[in-house]
Amino acid sequence: MEERRFNRLLLVAIGLGICVGLFAAAFRVAWTFAFHHLWGTFTAGYHRIVISTVAGVVIGGILYLTFYPGTLSTLIRRFHRDGTVPLSENVPIVPSGFIGLLAGQSAGPEGVMSAVGGSLGTRIAHASGERNAEKILTLAGMGAGFGAILGAPIGGGLLWLELPHERGMEYYEAIVPTLVASFAGYLTMVSLGGVSFFPAWHASAIGEFTTRHLVTALGIGLVCVAFAVVYTRLFALVGTLFNRWSPRVYVRTTVAGLGIGLLGYVLPLTYFYGGKHINDVLTGSFPFWILILALFGKMLAAALTINGNWQGGLIVPQMFMGALVGRAVATAIPGVEPVLAMLTGMAAFNAAVTGTPLSSALIAIALTDGASIVPVFLASLTAFVASPLIRFIETTAARTEPPSFHVRD
Repeated sequence: MEERRFNRLLLVAIGLGICVGLFAAAFRVAWTFAFHHLWGTFTAGYHRIVISTVAGVVIGGILYLTFYPGTLSTLIRRFHRDGTVPLSENVPIVPSGFIGLLAGQSAGPEGVMSAVGGSLGTRIAHASGERNAEKILTLAGMGAGFGAILGAPIGGGLLWLELPHERGMEYYEAIVPTLVASFAGYLTMVSLGGVSFFPAWHASAIGEFTTRHLVTALGIGLVCVAFAVVYTRLFALVGTLFNRWSPRVYVRTTVAGLGIGLLGYVLPLTYFYGGKHINDVLTGSFPFWILILALFGKMLAAALTINGNWQGGLIVPQMFMGALVGRAVATAIPGVEPVLAMLTGMAAFNAAVTGTPLSSALIAIALTDGASIVPVFLASLTAFVASPLIRFIETTAARTEPPSFHVRD
């Protein structure tokens, strides 16, 4: 009986993944179309200030007329409490996230797609009669949304299995359904638009690594922990300032938009969520002080984005911060390979902040065509082990369900 229920659950997960993939494909096509037309028309640097500020007003209007759905911590708290993501969450999240992506926010599309995927998982669990597996399918939908939109079906799927908990994946029953849904979503997007749908970070493989590469990975992992502490405290400080001021939501979003635009005008590397800028840092030549300024500017832009009630995910922006850390280290220390330093920094920084060492490494590896697997994993695990006191996500919690709860009467 349990085996038949599990097999049926996997079929439902495939259907869920296809639905997520269809939405992700439509979202990316619309986003890409609007992006090229907007920024093909407004090309001056100061346009960033104007567009981000106007976007802040519009996002504030959307949230004022609907509701503020909260941050990533809110989503995780609801998952632990209810095991669901209501479809109504998408009403403010999708349009405000879409506008924010066009207007330079330091938050990626993975946040929008995680909410959409989770809500589809909840809805499909009800429609298919899999109410016992509601929590599993919600988790699978969030993982599928992340994996599909970024083209990282393994790392993206596993991220949502690691993220709700402080140390490791506790919902082990969800591993296979989540990967099935994530791959179904990914293959749906590939079938519709090919691999050109997905961002590619053009890092070449290091080749046969040596002891020096492993030492570099360990060092980058530890350095990223130090910067992750700074980022966490800066993020909290900006949130505290907003909360003490406690303006109306449309004032909050407008002030955040103005700040994002000003930072983007002064420090162009801080504008947008960081996916394309990773290639700029990989292939360009920047002095050390520019890299450090861009790093702190990106930290501030991310803090303004989320604390200013804009919608999106921070995984890719945090990987970009890690890439800046790695490139700064390579610039300051002769003999450190820039590509290796950036790849290890991407995984290590996100692992330190979110407590997701496996998925952080896998996402970095997937989006760089499998470059430098062992050093990337080593840096990610080093940062995770060395960062037990970092509490960026306050709502992580242990599971309460018994084993195999989703296939039992």
